[in-house]
Amino acid sequence: MATFKEANQVRLALKMKFSNFAWYKGSIVLPDHDGFCIVINSHKIDNTIRKLVSPTIDGVSIKVEV
Repeated sequence: MATFKEANQVRLALKMKFSNFAWYKGSIVLPDHDGFCIVINSHKIDNTIRKLVSPTIDGVSIKVEV
């Protein structure tokens, strides 16, 4: 169960990591059934992006959407 502060810190770290990629559009923190999750918006989703983005980081779930 991640708090908003923990999820936002992970979001900012991911923003710094992925902001140089062309497929990255942005990310937001949303409430989830067990706390908060991060949704990463992208132009496309393929296997390369799925390999780069881990499904969880520090107990915060990560989702990728188009």
